[in-house]
Amino acid sequence: MAKRTVFVSDLHIGSGSETNWYQKTVHEPLLKNFLRYLQDSEKSIDELVILGDWFDLWNYHPFCSPPSVEVILKQNPGVFERQSDGDFITLLDKVKVRYINGDHDMEVELRDLNRELGSKTFQKILPGHGSDTEKSAIANTYYMSEGVWAEHGNQHDLFNKPVISASNPMAPLPLGYFVMRIYSHFLQKKMASTHRMDASCVAGCGSPDFETMGIKLSDLVAQLLLQMKRGEQLNPAKIVLDLMLQYNRNNSLEFRIEGKGLDEVKTEGVARFYPDLITEENFYEALCEAEVAYDGLGHFARMHFVNNPHAKIVVMGHTHWASMKLFGNSKTHVFANSGYFCPSVPDMTEGRALPGFVEVEKLNDGGLKIYQKAVNGTLPEDIIEVASFRV
Repeated sequence: MAKRTVFVSDLHIGSGSETNWYQKTVHEPLLKNFLRYLQDSEKSIDELVILGDWFDLWNYHPFCSPPSVEVILKQNPGVFERQSDGDFITLLDKVKVRYINGDHDMEVELRDLNRELGSKTFQKILPGHGSDTEKSAIANTYYMSEGVWAEHGNQHDLFNKPVISASNPMAPLPLGYFVMRIYSHFLQKKMASTHRMDASCVAGCGSPDFETMGIKLSDLVAQLLLQMKRGEQLNPAKIVLDLMLQYNRNNSLEFRIEGKGLDEVKTEGVARFYPDLITEENFYEALCEAEVAYDGLGHFARMHFVNNPHAKIVVMGHTHWASMKLFGNSKTHVFANSGYFCPSVPDMTEGRALPGFVEVEKLNDGGLKIYQKAVNGTLPEDIIEVASFRV
């Protein structure tokens, strides 16, 4: 029987903070249904590849330090303890699980995760490629196997790719980390003013983009060009932060941060960590990466097909926009985005989004078939097929 690999991204499991997109009462029953689906031997699932943002260490208001993965695991026993109704520990007995770091969990080390799970299972979570369970987070960025390339996608996002500069005390955290914590502050105020209990009650909050945060691409480019005209050093980090603070009606915030040698960072001091995001020399390439926050990852999927002729399928996450489309003049390649697993209740109820995943079947004749699927409820029949292509 042909084997299948499942790709899921952006679960964003957090500690249960009100600003977390993933809320146990809403999303855990749907996640458990998905995990039971993976364990069904009739489905012939060989591998589950988690394409980043499995955990969320970013969506917390500025006045508290984000939790550790150890805390997140303990706060979510329903999926990280052995159960009889769907969990990651039992899944490991039957299915190989691989994990790629995204942006919201870019500091989660595989060795630490396996150590925390070691008391529950002898099986190991594997990196995206290879079998070295000590692979560092900064190197654990992609999956590649038999015509399939997969990654989270933040590597192509100017504001959310890891910072590798040794001179930046916040490394590897990018500017997007501060953007999301400012957004969490804004979200917390919005929930209080509208009497919402948590983020899952707010339409659209599980899939925010820079536009919804008050950062328009046209405004960013206009201010960059103005800086260039004046002969000033380009400072996109300050522009982004100023636009967002104006939109959110805040003058300054103070961020609690642990483990960086800086206990507190004020908003007006953040831009100094990211002085060279966009320069006159890299202007075009940097704007292509900046546009990911507005227009998705299609450009970079196309580049993967150009640079890797053996790839027939590219799968990414990151943008939370579930999609699947044929690429190339002869339509023999597929780019799929697996979507995300933590839509808000209004978005699910009104049909704007569902928890989703992508499944790739390796056919006996050497071909590949890719499926876009969604979880529409808590019963087996609620795992639905949205679209499929054969390549």
